[in-house]
Amino acid sequence: MTFLSFLPIVSLIICLMVLKMSAGRSGAVTFLLTFCICAAAFRPGTEGFGIILGKGFGLAIFVIFIIWGAMFLYNTVNETGALKVINENISIIIDDKYVQFMFLAWIFAPFLQGIAGFGVPVIVVAPILISMGFDPVKSVAGVLLGHSWSISFGSMGSSIYAMDMVTDVPIGDYVPYMAVFGTIAMIIIGFAVSAIYGGASCMIRGAVYIIPASAVMGAVLFTLAKLEMVSVIGLITGLSGLLTIFAVYKLKNRGKKTASLYKDKLNLFQSVLPYILIVLLSVAFFILDPKWVIELDFPGYTTGLGQIVEAEEAYVDFNVLKYPFSIILMSSLISMALYRSKNCIDGAKLKKIMSLTVKKCVPTSITLIFLLCTAQMMMDSGMISAIADFLVAVTGTFYPAISPAIGTIGAFITGSNTNSNVLLGNLQETAALALGLEPAIMCGAQSIGASVGNAIGPTTVALGATSAQITGQETYIYKKTLLPALLTVAVLGIANYVLINLM
Repeated sequence: MTFLSFLPIVSLIICLMVLKMSAGRSGAVTFLLTFCICAAAFRPGTEGFGIILGKGFGLAIFVIFIIWGAMFLYNTVNETGALKVINENISIIIDDKYVQFMFLAWIFAPFLQGIAGFGVPVIVVAPILISMGFDPVKSVAGVLLGHSWSISFGSMGSSIYAMDMVTDVPIGDYVPYMAVFGTIAMIIIGFAVSAIYGGASCMIRGAVYIIPASAVMGAVLFTLAKLEMVSVIGLITGLSGLLTIFAVYKLKNRGKKTASLYKDKLNLFQSVLPYILIVLLSVAFFILDPKWVIELDFPGYTTGLGQIVEAEEAYVDFNVLKYPFSIILMSSLISMALYRSKNCIDGAKLKKIMSLTVKKCVPTSITLIFLLCTAQMMMDSGMISAIADFLVAVTGTFYPAISPAIGTIGAFITGSNTNSNVLLGNLQETAALALGLEPAIMCGAQSIGASVGNAIGPTTVALGATSAQITGQETYIYKKTLLPALLTVAVLGIANYVLINLM
C-alpha cells in the first residue's frame, strides 16, 4: 500500500519535470491515476467517491473565487493606469538605486503578492526594475527570491485557506507559527536580495534597512496572525514594510528635496484606493463580525477495506461578508466607479479586464480542482497516512528538520504554494500526530517551506524569464536564487526542529 500511496506524487513529478506537461494536464493525469488506485486498492465505493469528489470540488470553489477576485482587481488597477501611477511615484520618492531595488524586489513585490499572487509580482515588478536600468537577470532573480517569504500570505490568504481545507488544525493555531517562520525567511532573503544587487558589501549596507523593516513586518505579521486577519495579512505586512523603508530612507536623506509626485488621470491616493478599501473593509467586518455563514456538510462512509471515514459538518464553510472574494469585489466595484468618473475605464477596457482575468484564472482553477480532488482521495483513502507512516519510520524524531523541505519540494513540483499545501498539508499533520508532536508547528513550517520553494520552481522561473524577455537564461537566474533558497529552507528546518522540541 505504501508504494501505491506514493504513485500520485511520483506521477505529478514525472508529468511536470520529465514530460514537461502543463500543470493542468499533470493534475488531470495524476487525478485519473489516483482514481484508479483508489478504486482498485482502497475501494471507497460509489458513495465514497461521490462524497470525496464533492468535498474536493467544494474546497476548490472556495479557493478559486479568491483567486478570480484577486486577479480581477489586479487587472483593473493595471488597465486603468493606477499601477503606473504607483510605480512612477516610487521612482520619484526614492532616487537611490540600491534602495529602489530593495524597495521593489523585497517589499513592493510582497505587497502585490498580498493582493494578487500567482505570478503577478514577477510579471509586474521585474519589468519595472528593467525599465529603471537594472540588469534583467538580477531583476528577475531579485523579485523571485525577494517576494518568496510572503507567498504563503498572498492572494488574500488563499494558501492559508488551502491548508485549512485539508487539515483539522484551526487557522488560529498554525498561522502564528507561519508568522514566526515567515519572519526568519524574510530576514535571510532580505540579505540575499542585497547580495544579488551588489554582493557582500551591499549586505552590510542593507542592514540599516533590512533589520528595522524585518522587525516591523515581523511584528505586524505575528499580530495579524494572532488576530486571524488572514485575508489582509500579506497586504498590511507588505504595506508596513513599504512605510518602514521609506521612513528609514527619509531619515538618512533629511533635507533632500523631492520632485513633485507623478499623476495622470489619477493621483497617487486614487491609484491606491482599492488597497485602502480592502484594508478598511477587512478591519470593519473583523470588528462587526457578521454571521452570514455558508456551510457544506458531508456524510460518513465505510470503504471496502473497512476504513471508516467520519461525517464532516461544515467541511467547507465561509462567512460571506468576511470572505476575501466579497471584500475584493466590493473594493473593485467602488474603485471602478471612481475610475469611470475619471474616464479611466470604459466598456472596451472592462471587456479586456474580464478577458485577461479569464485567461489567467481558468488554467489555475482547473489545476486546483484536479489537485484538490486528488488530495481528498489521498486523504480519505488512507494514502496520506501510509506516506506519513513511511516518512516517520525513516526519519524518526528528525522529521521536523525536513518538514519545510517537503513543502519546498511540493511547491517546486507544482509551481504553487497553494498546491503544495493542498497536496502535502494533511501529510504534515498526520506525521506530526504519529510522532506525538504539535501539528500546528509542522503546518506552519510546511507552508513557509513551500513559499520559498515557489521562488525556484521551474514554472515560476520560466514565467520570470518570459516577463523580462530573457527566455533561455533561466540557468543564470538559478545561479543567483538556488543557493539562498536552499539555505533559507535549511535554516527553517533547524528552526522547526528546535521549536517543536521546545513545545
